[in-house]
Order: sequence, then C-alpha cells, then structure tokens
Amino acid sequence: MTAKALMVWGCTSDAGKSFLATALCRWFSDRGFKVAPFKAQNMSNNARVARGGEMGTAQWLQAKAARREPEVRFNPVLLKPERDTASQVVVLGHVDRELSGMDWRRRSPLLWEKAKPCLRELMAENEIVVIEGAGSPAEINLADVDYVNLETARESGARCLLVSDIDRGGAFAHLYGTWSLLPSDLRPHLGGFVLNKFRGDASLLEPGPSDLFARTDVPLLGTLPRIPHDLPDEDAVALDHFPTCSDGAGFEVGVVAWPRISNFDEFRRMGSWPGVGLRLVRVPRDLKDLDLLILPGSKHVPSDLEWLRARGLDVSVREFAASGKPVLGVCGGMQALGGTISDPSGREGDARGLGLLELSTLHGERKIVRRSTLAASHLEGWWSAISGRELSGYEIRTGTVEGVDPDSPEGRLRNRGNVLGVYLHGVFEDPQVLAALFGGNENAPDPLEGVFDQLATLVQEHLDMKTILSWVDPSIPAAVAGRRRGRLCVLTGGARSGKSSAAQAMGREWGGDDATFLATSLCLDQEMTDRVRAHRAERPSRWETLEEPLDVARALRGAAHAVVVLDCLGMLATNHLLGDGSEAFRNAVEDLIRAWKESGADLIVVTNEVGSGIVPDNVLSREFRDHLGWANQRLVAESTEAWLCIAGVRIPLRNP
Repeated sequence: MTAKALMVWGCTSDAGKSFLATALCRWFSDRGFKVAPFKAQNMSNNARVARGGEMGTAQWLQAKAARREPEVRFNPVLLKPERDTASQVVVLGHVDRELSGMDWRRRSPLLWEKAKPCLRELMAENEIVVIEGAGSPAEINLADVDYVNLETARESGARCLLVSDIDRGGAFAHLYGTWSLLPSDLRPHLGGFVLNKFRGDASLLEPGPSDLFARTDVPLLGTLPRIPHDLPDEDAVALDHFPTCSDGAGFEVGVVAWPRISNFDEFRRMGSWPGVGLRLVRVPRDLKDLDLLILPGSKHVPSDLEWLRARGLDVSVREFAASGKPVLGVCGGMQALGGTISDPSGREGDARGLGLLELSTLHGERKIVRRSTLAASHLEGWWSAISGRELSGYEIRTGTVEGVDPDSPEGRLRNRGNVLGVYLHGVFEDPQVLAALFGGNENAPDPLEGVFDQLATLVQEHLDMKTILSWVDPSIPAAVAGRRRGRLCVLTGGARSGKSSAAQAMGREWGGDDATFLATSLCLDQEMTDRVRAHRAERPSRWETLEEPLDVARALRGAAHAVVVLDCLGMLATNHLLGDGSEAFRNAVEDLIRAWKESGADLIVVTNEVGSGIVPDNVLSREFRDHLGWANQRLVAESTEAWLCIAGVRIPLRNP
C-alpha cells in the first residue's frame, strides 16, 4: 500500500490548518479510505497520551477523526514551550534532553531525521496521509531548516491546500504573498486555495478569486463559513478567541489563563455542559461572580506564579478560596496550590506556591506519561459530590508530591475543604463527573464524534471535494465523492462461540426489521438444510434473505436494505476452494470490500478464527487456514470495529 499525501498549509498560525486537516481526515474515512494524520513537528503545550508516549492534541484529534488509534508516529516531534527562548523537545513520545538543550537551527536537521522514517512508514501503510503544516510555508528566514512544511511536502510528494483566515482581513494578499514566496520547486504542489472563517455573502468575493487565479494559476477551491464548534484549538494564540458560554446565568466557572497554560482544551466540555458558563481569568476583576475557579496545567509553573503575583491574582485566589467557593488545580495548577516547588536540576526553577494545599513538589529526571485511574475517596466540601468515584484521565508530568509514592492516590490527588488538586488531566471531560457536580445526563455522548461529522459535512458542502479526491484517487467515480461510508463490523470466533447470534443482534440494533441476511452456505445434505431452516426461524421475519455461495459482492450491491449481515466468510472460502480455487476467493474478498465502500452499506461479517490449533495434516485444510486467515486480516484492517467471540462473550479487537 502506497499512500497519496494531501497537505494543508496555512498563511499564518491559527488560519485553520488543524481544523481543515481534521475535517479531511473524517471525510476520507467516511468514504472507506485508510487515513492517517501527520505533522512532523508541533509546537504546543496541549498534549495527550497516545500509543508510544505523548503527542500533540491536534494530531490526537485528527487520529480520532480518521477512526485510528492515536500514536506518536502521527506527530513524531513535539516542542513544548517553557520560556520565550526555550522548549522541551519530545521525540516519538519521550523527552530528548540533549536536543532540548541544542540551538534550534542546529537541531532541525536532526529532528527531520527522526520524523522522516515515520512519514515513510505511514505512506507505506495507508491509502491517504493528511499532513498538517506549521505556521506558514513562506517564512523565508526559516526556509533552510523548515522540514515541517517544505521537506515534508518534498518527501511525500503531497498535493497542497493553502488556507487563509479571511476574518482577519487581507486574505487575498496573504494567499498571493505566500504563493509568491514558496520555493519554486514546491509551487506546482499547490493545488488550491481555501478561505476560512468567512461571514457574509460569498458571491461578494469576486473578482478576488478570479484575479488571484489569473496571477497564480491556482484556483480557489472553497470558502468555509465561520461556524461554532467544540473542536479544541491547538495553539495558545487561540485563547484570544476562546468561546465563553457565560451569560451571567447558571454556574459560572473561571479558568486562569496564565502564559504557559497547557491542555486548556480539557475544560471545553465543562464549558458546554448545560447550566455551566465558562470564562477566562486574567485580572482580579475576572473573578467577580464566579462559582468555581480552576488553575489549569502549566508548562512552567514558577514563571506562571510570578505572572499571577504581578497581577495580584495570588491574593484574589486565596480570598476566593477563603470565601468557601471551590478551587481546582490540575497538574501544574495543583503544584501552584501547594507549598514549595523544588527543582534540583534547575530546568524548571524553584518557586513558592499559594499554600492552599498541604504538599510540596519535587521535580525529578523521570517524566510520567500514562493513562491512569484514581479512586477519589473521602473528598471534602463541594467536591464530596464525586467522592468514592473512580476518576480516569492521563498524566504528563515531571513533578511529584515530595515524600509520597507518585503512583499512590496521595501522590496524585489532594483535597482540603473546597480546594482540590489532581494530577490527572481529562477527569472533567467525563460526563459522569460533570453530571455529579453540575447535574445533567451522566451518559451524555462524547460531543467530538458529532463535531467530526459536522466538519466532514462542512467541507462536503463548501469545498470542491471532487477535485481534491481526484488528487489522491482519480479512479474513484465522482458520484462516490459525496457518499458517506457505512460501518464494517467483523465478528470472528470458533465453532459455537456465539458469533452468529452476536451478528444477528447487531443487525437488529443497526437495522431493526430492515436488514438483509446474506447466506453463503450450500445445503448439500438434510442436516445442513435443517440447520439453515432453524437459523432462518431465529431471524426477524421481515429480514430479506439472499443466498449466494460465491459472488457476495454482487449480492451486497443488490441488497434491499442498508444493513447487511454476511454469514459466513468461512463457508465462502470453502465454496471457492472446492470450486474455482484460492485466487477466486481472494478476488471475491477484494470485490466485497470494494462493493461495501461503494454502496455505503453497514456490513456485518461473520467469520471463523483459524490458526489457534495445530498445523492441519492435509493440504486442503492448510490452504483453507492460510487463505481464510488472510481474509480475516484483510477485513479487520478495513473494519470500523472487530470482535472476538468466545463462549458467547464479545472481546474487542478494534473498538468502534
């Protein structure tokens, strides 16, 4: 598999690169492509825990939009600013102390050598790689070391989109200026312009797009309207546009917006929770009428404490806590609520906290990066509403509570009256925690899935996606460009494992009485005939039944319903191996996958798990094992979810 690369450049920071790349990941995933996001280097203090370590939040979200498990190869280099002139360098999920201390021009070629193998691997493993650039590709003072925009585009051969924030003004100048300053070898890579955050009548933009095309020979492929959405922003610069839900009614929450704020996105769900308003706190008057004050994560707590004191906010926070109102500190915020902060290595520096929690912080060489859970027992004050609950989240920190095991509950959570400190990020994204504190539905679905779908619809309606699709796969018919992908569930297991019953239950859940059952068995004797009759009686009477022992792709295309249960793949393999051979079976599987992608149907496939036992003693059995094993791997690789059935229990192989 060799991927096509689609790259999103921006004229500036916060132009909408992350936003558009996320939308494209979901759009291509909806159409059945195996998609991976990639950004060679991120500069952000917003990070999440993924497979392999920590990665930037933007690519973590893009992986979710692409229905992929987030992993550090999607963002191999993460720079986390600690001061105006220094950043912590994270390579493939882990801090690299040597590179962190190196001059940025000298380390850039070394970082590209770390990132380039990841790009090559993703290009080899996927059908499409959606690449996000950084800042602008036309920073001529950085061109000799810009591997994030320029070398990545060259290495991947990407077709590129250039997005500009029209809400700022000067969008056509931004687009033309960026195009004109691109290296000459990369101008042909630029396939289209995109205007983002537009408000008004798009017809009034002419003759701007036409004049721009006449000057550059690059078309405007769309104008995206400015829309409200809950997608977290990547950059701290976006805090200037942080959407507040505060209208003076309900429960008012304030988040301290100190300069080195990290993971500020984790409070967006709280801010959109029914009855909760959220605003940023920068000066003492911002605390007026607040019901809850949050000190969020910080990449450099000592300097953020200095900022707090310079504005008199240290006094305001203490007075707020003394009033009996709740105060929350997360990670660096927890350290700031404590006493002394000691850093023997000198990287962070020593500091004195606000003294609202009884703890001292010690920074060490070890950086803790992990998903974790914590039993919150015996919480006091306002926080007693979540006492006894298991809190889930993730940790990214070097600081520990001095003298306490960092893995213990006491090393990760402290509570004193209405003041709570916790080292776990993400706790307050959990609907059960939010419902316990503010009321509401504790089973509320994750809004991100809705956001991803919203963004995919946005680009479908406002960008020329047929042109963009032709860049990555010109063989796909134009009609497919507007079609949403269906789900593909694979249920595998041994004989009498419950896989067929699970498939029928899922078919009823997805389609109700409107589903098609695609049977591959051949009734060659009375026992099989009786077995088929019994299975048919178990299915809803209104289900359509199609019997097709060989050409299942044709049957899928002709199904009357959008939900199809195929039972089973093992019998399909048997029919082909006893008839037209193994190559015909493999072709039938590939045709089935193609038909699923083109039809948009929700397909549930029952198959037999092979290879767990001893090596078969005859050629035909070994051939059956080998080819069905290949087919199982092929379908699971394409699937949106997959389950192993054992004794009637479904064990997830790939979660939906």
